[in-house]
Amino acid sequence: MTQIRIATWNLERCPSGRKALAEAQQRRIAEVDADVWVLTETFTDRTPGAEFTGVHCPQHPGRRSDPTERYTGIWSRWPIQSMTDPAAHRRGTVAAFVETPIGAIVVYGTVIAYGNERQHDDGAPAEMWEVHLTEIERQAAEWRRIRTLYPNTPLIVAGDFNQARSGRKGSYGTTRTRQALTDALNNTGLTCHSEGDFVADGTLKRSHVERICTSGALTPAGHLRVWDRSDETGRHLSDHPTLALDLTIAG
Repeated sequence: MTQIRIATWNLERCPSGRKALAEAQQRRIAEVDADVWVLTETFTDRTPGAEFTGVHCPQHPGRRSDPTERYTGIWSRWPIQSMTDPAAHRRGTVAAFVETPIGAIVVYGTVIAYGNERQHDDGAPAEMWEVHLTEIERQAAEWRRIRTLYPNTPLIVAGDFNQARSGRKGSYGTTRTRQALTDALNNTGLTCHSEGDFVADGTLKRSHVERICTSGALTPAGHLRVWDRSDETGRHLSDHPTLALDLTIAG
């Protein structure tokens, strides 16, 4: 195998108990056929398949409806081990080593806080977009630490970034938040492969906030693939689209 497929999708807090919707989402997951998944707004039992092993961030105390609910999980067909430095964080981040057929990689799964999050992790009140900016800063420091500790291991950062970046007028986010994320990616040597305007080309009906970013020798082995928020029957699957990208090692 000379390439791997990474995918990310926000399941919109759909537990396995919502049988009809969960099964429809599983059909989408099977169609995408990714080797590594970053699932967000998910549950620890929402596995892509029996051959996958997963790691998750801790439960956030603000989401107590189900003890298995998590902001973020990473699932892999191949051996996966959660990293302890940086440690998984209840805000929605978890990093893991994955042993793939093209070599070892680090996958960092994330949900960056949405704009209207009004409480910092210590309980202090926050203004609009304040927690989002704080999380970009915290997570960027972790990306840099990973790159420092493992300079020869490619890094993938993927998940729900909670800002649209296509430049479409009125899309989710602000000039300040977009610049903060741009700086964070640039300062870590990360390239984002999902910043296109998929509304303009008819792929999506509205802008997306999902990202797949890579560093080091990892390069795309084809075009980013995008599935809209509904399936072929018109059934709503999630308020987020599904993104997948094939990756290979340059040279």
